[in-house]
Amino acid sequence: MHINLTRDSVAMGDDVDAPHAHRFSMPDGSTLAQVLQTVLSQRYLASITGGEATWVALLEQKPIAVLAQQWQQPVLLGPDLVLPPNVAVQLHFRYRTQQDPEEVLAELRKQAV
Repeated sequence: MHINLTRDSVAMGDDVDAPHAHRFSMPDGSTLAQVLQTVLSQRYLASITGGEATWVALLEQKPIAVLAQQWQQPVLLGPDLVLPPNVAVQLHFRYRTQQDPEEVLAELRKQAV
C-alpha cells in the first residue's frame, strides 16, 4: 500500500517546502500504528529546538493519533486498524507547537465523546 504524507510547517523558513509531501510504501496488512511508527523512524516530522514538538495525525481530516518529539511511540485515539490493501492512504500532520501532548490527547479524547 502507498502512504502519502503532508504536514504543517513549523517556522517561516520551513514554509519553502510546504506542504512537505512525502510518499512511501508499506506491506498490505499494515496497521495504523505500524505506519505511524514508520513515519517516526523516517524522521519525517520536523523537530524543533527544545525537543518538544507536538503533532496530531489526521486521516480523512479526522484526528487519529498524537505524536510528540519527546515520545518514542505515537498514541492512537482509537483502536489500531489494519489499513485496506491496494489503497493510497493520505495522512496529514497538524503541528500543535510545543503544547503538552498529554493535554492535546485529553482535548481530542474529550471531543470524540
